[in-house]
Amino acid sequence: MNTDPIGPLDQKAMEAARQRWDGLIKPSKGLGSLESFVVHLAGITGQEVPCLNRRRVLIMVAEHGVAEEGVSAYPEGMTRSIVEAFLHGQSGTAVLGRETSTEVYLIDVGLKENCHRDCYAAGASVPGYQLGKAAAQWISLKISAGTKNFLKDRAMKREEVLLALQTGANLVNQAAEEGVQALALGEIGIGNTTSCSAITAALLQLPPEEVVGRGSGVSDNAMERKRRVVAQALCQHNPPAGDAVEVLSMVGGLEIAALTGAILEAARLRLPAILDGFVTCTAALCAFFLDPGIRDYLLLSHRSKETGQQKIVDFLQLQPLLAFDLQYGEGVGAVLALHQAYLATCVLRDMGKWPQKKE
Repeated sequence: MNTDPIGPLDQKAMEAARQRWDGLIKPSKGLGSLESFVVHLAGITGQEVPCLNRRRVLIMVAEHGVAEEGVSAYPEGMTRSIVEAFLHGQSGTAVLGRETSTEVYLIDVGLKENCHRDCYAAGASVPGYQLGKAAAQWISLKISAGTKNFLKDRAMKREEVLLALQTGANLVNQAAEEGVQALALGEIGIGNTTSCSAITAALLQLPPEEVVGRGSGVSDNAMERKRRVVAQALCQHNPPAGDAVEVLSMVGGLEIAALTGAILEAARLRLPAILDGFVTCTAALCAFFLDPGIRDYLLLSHRSKETGQQKIVDFLQLQPLLAFDLQYGEGVGAVLALHQAYLATCVLRDMGKWPQKKE
């Protein structure tokens, strides 16, 4: 994987964007956080008016062995059902992708069973799609058939972590080569908030009770079980502070590692990549421990109810664009934020300017 250091934001482009906003026919700072978000995009892209015409959401898919501990509100195997809904155009993200002209890519990095896109072609009942055309692009880059139960073993081999990091980076490179100008990031994986809680606790040196949330909406009993699982796993593995690759190997997920690689590569390519909820923020935390220069390139869609995500957002000092009280996952918040950012760049590009004062 590319290990070149991540450079600073383009301050000249950011200042040019600020001045352009200030010269438009509107109240000063009238578009609020949208203006600062676009200025941030200018710093990443090096463009006074960032161009986000072609947008893609990358959704990493994997299964987790720890799900067998009953830490999710959904049973094992539900991950595949969610994928099928995506490929039929019936998931929230698929609908948003269609209506916002955002390309939807699902990438299998760790499903237990194979899932062939041709089996799930979108039907005539899906608006905007021709019969036989899939509602999302399905790419199989399986690294292994899910992770192991990290209460019993390491989640995955260190080599698998490195391969997942490279896989994520390759997907971003492919998107850039195909002319994609901005990314949203998402995931599907039953049990992955348990993994994220363990990673966050390990990297931020926090007790499990401060990072474990309800995830998919678990009951009080399941919540307590989830806390015990995370605490026991951290006690068993004793992950080294600050070593993101080792932590991922011990208690991580294949989709989390792939997202980490994607986040790092997007920054190196100066390609905006918007984070979604707890899982993508956990990947961003891993990316930070691999290269602290990533912090300036992190774009957050929203702040979720997950306490672990809130700890990461505070640690990385991120500012969310949206305040929709989301608790979804699957890239929904990231796609929504990316579309809002696109609309804001259109305003910056096309809105009229105040007439110059005569001397």
